[in-house]
Amino acid sequence: MKKVSTAAILCGGKSSRMGFDKSKIVINDKLLIEHIAERLNTVFDDIVLVTNDKNKFNTKFRVVEDVIMDCGPIGAIYTALLNSKSQYVFVIGCDMPYVNLDYIKYLIEVINTREVECLITQKGGYFEPLYSFYSIDIKERLREAIDRGRFKIMDVVKDCSVLYTNDEEVEKYISNEDMFTNLNYREDLEKLKSGGIFDGCYKL
Repeated sequence: MKKVSTAAILCGGKSSRMGFDKSKIVINDKLLIEHIAERLNTVFDDIVLVTNDKNKFNTKFRVVEDVIMDCGPIGAIYTALLNSKSQYVFVIGCDMPYVNLDYIKYLIEVINTREVECLITQKGGYFEPLYSFYSIDIKERLREAIDRGRFKIMDVVKDCSVLYTNDEEVEKYISNEDMFTNLNYREDLEKLKSGGIFDGCYKL
């Protein structure tokens, strides 16, 4: 098994603030998740979309269904680890349009030189669990946490062998497009349309 090969796009979430399923956002006649997947595919051999309905998308990329429903990102990460083709999985959200490949490649360099179970992005005192790497070695601990009703991923991570990035590392890769941007509201889509990496309009 390769050390790094799989990247997972988490396509769940209730999208209550957006008002519609964010995994169905379309930019320039293509699903946003397709844009994200294609960009990740230049670094990772295997892209997997984790969703609550495996028939939701018509895509060339792998689609897997949540093993455990309605428990948030921890359940989707657990499913991603169960379906990984490598020791580590890079995890990103379906509403994170700015895929910073240089930063991801840096994280891969760290993974290749350190023996850790989680490599978590941290900036300004905040964690970015959906821009991070997880080892398949923690999947049973995730399952145990879910079974106990503990749905906060960072509560599990803190008990693992974990390495956190620091501000200095992350800031080297910060550009005009904030890679940690989440599309939570329709206004965010307007900003993406007017000033993001995608030219043209989105469609709902």
